[in-house]
Amino acid sequence: MRRTSQEENPAIVKSVFDKRIVGCPGGEGEDEHDVVWFWLEKDKPYECPVCTQYFQLEVVGDGGDPEGHDEDEGEHHHHH
Repeated sequence: MRRTSQEENPAIVKSVFDKRIVGCPGGEGEDEHDVVWFWLEKDKPYECPVCTQYFQLEVVGDGGDPEGHDEDEGEHHHHH
C-alpha cells in the first residue's frame, strides 16, 4: 500500500523575506484549479484549501518583513 502525504513533501518556496505571497495553480490535469493566492510565512507551512498541496517557506538571505524594508540604507541597523 502506497501512502503519499503532501505534508511530508511540501513545495519549497524560496523568499528573501519572512513571508511572501504565493499562488497555487493546482496540479496537472484534473488537479488543476484557479490560482489561489495566500501569504506564506516562515515556519508556518500552508496547505492549499483546494488541492491540499503543502507549501513551505525557505528564507534565503536576511529575512525580515517585506513592508518594513528600507532599501536606501547604507548600513544594517538591528532593532530589537
